[in-house]
Amino acid sequence: MGLPIKYTSFFSTICVSLLCTILSTHVQSNEEPRSLIVNNENQLFTAITLANKTGNTDIILTDGHYSVFNTLVISGDHIGLYSQSKDPQQVIISGNGMRASKKVDNLIRVSGKYFTLDGITLEQAGNHLVQIAGEENADFPVLRNCILRDSYEQLFKVSYNRKTKVASDHGLIENCQFSYSAGIGPQYYIGGIDIHGGKNWTVKHNTFRNIASPSNHVAEHAIHFWNNTEHTLVDQNIIINCDRGIGFGLEGRPTLGGTISNNLIIHSNNQHPYADAGIIIEESPNTLVKNNKILLLHDYPNAIEYRFSNTTNVTISENLTNKAIRRRNGAQATVNNNQRSNLISDFLSDEQIKKWAFDAP
Repeated sequence: MGLPIKYTSFFSTICVSLLCTILSTHVQSNEEPRSLIVNNENQLFTAITLANKTGNTDIILTDGHYSVFNTLVISGDHIGLYSQSKDPQQVIISGNGMRASKKVDNLIRVSGKYFTLDGITLEQAGNHLVQIAGEENADFPVLRNCILRDSYEQLFKVSYNRKTKVASDHGLIENCQFSYSAGIGPQYYIGGIDIHGGKNWTVKHNTFRNIASPSNHVAEHAIHFWNNTEHTLVDQNIIINCDRGIGFGLEGRPTLGGTISNNLIIHSNNQHPYADAGIIIEESPNTLVKNNKILLLHDYPNAIEYRFSNTTNVTISENLTNKAIRRRNGAQATVNNNQRSNLISDFLSDEQIKKWAFDAP
């Protein structure tokens, strides 16, 4: 059975001291997780401190706006942050603001295994809203039913140690929203999900909006796996008005196999200055790109690009696009059964057209 605890501001220090003694003695990895209910910023930090000592803890946030000025550091295993109402619009954690910072300014940093974030909105960070420290072997993270918006760099970052090859593996991101509220990003060095080195990640049923550069250079992808990632699945996501949709690999830093399937990537004629291809395969051998829909109403000529001689054993099939599928820099792929159309109604339902207000150029 769990141990539900409702802190009050008057007794929180005493309760936490007692709990640290009790739980550090008795918590075992095979027990049910303990539950700590919090309703303000001080209680949140105190609960995380306790959870890092004991592990195996669910921290439940009641409805409200939590303004935090230091990174929420998750170092223990089997720790979760959940909204009590299960509604991310009712539980918001805000950081120091979407601006350049002289020091690292992440809203949440995770080095423990089996971390879960569920039903919470994160916003306003100088670097990333979430950084998973793959170099510390932070495996099995889960991000579910969350809203991530408005960070000065990539919204969700997974870092990696290229020398040791230690990475964050077996991650899951599902049913989340990633966006910039102003309709465009604050600078070009932004992205949605940016993952280095991880194996067996799944990204599915998410929505990405307005990950777009205002100046200097094209933004990073809405979803980017690279730097020796392997066995990646990106499936059934919706990407709206982002400079670049989905990317696997980068020259010299490959993705070693994966699937991009059943995604909808659309970009209206909204004058974003640096719009690019919808799907980009760069040094990504053994990759399947299948059954995606890509509608680009900006001026960039290609919907899908596959690049570089190390891109081999790639299959690009059954995709619907309004622009070209292009081979570049000696890449090799089997390209078959793809369709071209210039009719918006072939890509979007009447309800989607009305909801997103797309106009042909």
